[in-house]
Amino acid sequence: RLVTMSKEDKDWIKKMVPEADISVVANGIDMDFFEKTPIKRPSAPTVLFVGNYKWLPNVAAAKHLVGDIWSLILKELPDAKLKIVGRDPTSAIRLLGEKTGVKVVGEVEDIRQALGEAHVMVTPIRNGRGTRYKILEAMAAGLPVVSTSLGIEGIQAVDGKHALIKDGADELAQATVGLLKNKKLANVLAENAKKLVM
Repeated sequence: RLVTMSKEDKDWIKKMVPEADISVVANGIDMDFFEKTPIKRPSAPTVLFVGNYKWLPNVAAAKHLVGDIWSLILKELPDAKLKIVGRDPTSAIRLLGEKTGVKVVGEVEDIRQALGEAHVMVTPIRNGRGTRYKILEAMAAGLPVVSTSLGIEGIQAVDGKHALIKDGADELAQATVGLLKNKKLANVLAENAKKLVM
């Protein structure tokens, strides 16, 4: 018997092994813990990327964010900041901190601090499978999310209701800038996403 975290993963396995006996048990998180996130949004528009950098899709996503998306965001918001947070940052990840407005924070003692000190989480994941805890955590903490469709797979989020879901670099940048400029939309998405995670 197999257990997957999402229907998408179940369907993917069924294509290869049609006779597989598969149950779906969705990931969940401690809502009480994340509802206690201290909110201290900075004055500069701040984007957050979170990942464990032993997982190669996170390394690729961070490089994609800084290499292909970040400059487009800076064109619209020159004072914007990007914080790259998470365990085991590689030398390639640390080098991203040399780019304008980018700070590689590395591991933090309590992820809620990073979530409460950003305006939007961007998750441009383009490979790998499974449910992203970081997205569930951001949603539970009231932080709006911009993600690729693969990055948010398995969470049943609807584009424009629970998050902004885009796949190209231009679209991801525009969605991020849109949320940073439109506090009302950011708040609506955050509230809807929190209800979805609950």
